[in-house]
Amino acid sequence: MSGPDIISRPRPAKSRRETELTFLRLVPGNSPIHRLWAGTKLLVAAELALMVSISPTWAMVAVVAGVVALELLIGRIPLGAFPRLPNWFFIVFAITALLSMWSQTKPITYVGGIALSIGGLEEWARFTALAVALVLSGALIGWTTPLGEIAPALARLGRPLRWLRLPVDEWVIAIALAIRCLPLLIEEIRVLNAARRLRAHDRDRTRERPRAMVRNALIETQDLLATAIVVSIRRARDLADAIESRGGLGAGANLPPVRVGVVDVLVMLTGTALCVVSLTVLHL
Repeated sequence: MSGPDIISRPRPAKSRRETELTFLRLVPGNSPIHRLWAGTKLLVAAELALMVSISPTWAMVAVVAGVVALELLIGRIPLGAFPRLPNWFFIVFAITALLSMWSQTKPITYVGGIALSIGGLEEWARFTALAVALVLSGALIGWTTPLGEIAPALARLGRPLRWLRLPVDEWVIAIALAIRCLPLLIEEIRVLNAARRLRAHDRDRTRERPRAMVRNALIETQDLLATAIVVSIRRARDLADAIESRGGLGAGANLPPVRVGVVDVLVMLTGTALCVVSLTVLHL
């Protein structure tokens, strides 16, 4: 084969890293975190969120991050379970960091005559680390708990609210349906986005003006949202028909009983003690 033939051969295109959200996808396993009752995981996550909401300091963020990291290690969550975010997310992430430096939070330093807020950047980093820790704490519940176990756990945890005559059963059913339908909605959006990319694959945009590119992007976004709404309404109608054929919402209130083990009680007590000690030592 001659040299020019080798040079003229087109290079294979790089495989595009596809965006994927895996927060509610169960990771198979038999770790101690997997064997815990779903209500125990919900209570621990709620206690961590309450602790950092009372005192959102670096020390509290470090405690929460340490607990979440320990749970990830005990639960044997692989790196492939973490979501793959699009590139624009990291661009917006960096822009928000730059914008935080325009605040007036002290200390303030001057670079080339421009005032930059180091305090604002520190607050942005602290609340970003806090948000990441809380999101991972919630995602850990989805990675280690079947979706069918969350509704009975919520019903058991919300039992004291029945004394106040609050519609706990209706709330539990609504939350269970939302959790069940969220993966379906994400999958529908992925399918619609893939169809949009295939439709626009042959379109030559190299000669389009920036204004035309923005207009086309807005039109495609509008079409994608309209199609997603139509698909969601159709799925909601099918789900309502299925619920009606099985006896309505009253049949969903008869959830199976749950059993709380000794390990669950120990984990709850340990989580509560950790929150109390952390608030007492690091906050008061």
